[in-house]
Amino acid sequence: MSSPSADQPDTRQRLLTEARRAFAAKGFAKASTREICLAAEANIGLISYYFGDKAGLYREVLVQPLAELMDSLPRPDVQEPLEQWLRGYYEAFLAPLVSDDAGLAELMRIYGREMSGEATAAFDEACAQYIVPQHQALATMLAVRVGAAEVDEQIHQLVFALVALVYDYWMSAEHMQALAPGLLSGRGSYLRVLDRLVGYGLAMIEHERGLRAAEAKTKESKGGTKR
Repeated sequence: MSSPSADQPDTRQRLLTEARRAFAAKGFAKASTREICLAAEANIGLISYYFGDKAGLYREVLVQPLAELMDSLPRPDVQEPLEQWLRGYYEAFLAPLVSDDAGLAELMRIYGREMSGEATAAFDEACAQYIVPQHQALATMLAVRVGAAEVDEQIHQLVFALVALVYDYWMSAEHMQALAPGLLSGRGSYLRVLDRLVGYGLAMIEHERGLRAAEAKTKESKGGTKR
């Protein structure tokens, strides 16, 4: 079989599902396209048909969920009330965690491999295409929010801190559940976590705004003394 069969419309998705499992368990280099196709009950030629090659299959496994997440994030907007914007932002990040998606843990293991020494060109491309523009847009918005004249190192640090608040729920959800059973499950857990993240995020932004206001006041005071 050299092309997908009309009576198998889910073949492509089965290949992605089994590839995600294999890449999560063994990494890109050790995962076999043959075992992926065997598990997906698909002809090995379909990898070439759908994805070009093994690297193309891996790239799609990485990019598909990342693109969906980035699309679900609210656009940085200086006009929207900050608390409301932060709630939408963190809500988009948390939604996959409460959707009972069995593939999320596998995907996180793949991302974990990429960030711990098994980096691939596919991941670098995905970051450049989706993560970097989102980071820059968020940094630009936050600069305005805290009264910065431009995006500087401290603004980048603030972006990293805001993302880190929710990032660990993606990468360490299983460990969190083991250390604090019920934190991420049970009635109302999702809203409790979301409320806390919004509160923490607001506090960090307000802290940065306060630091900059104090620095500006100090400069103004020193300028007045010189006169």
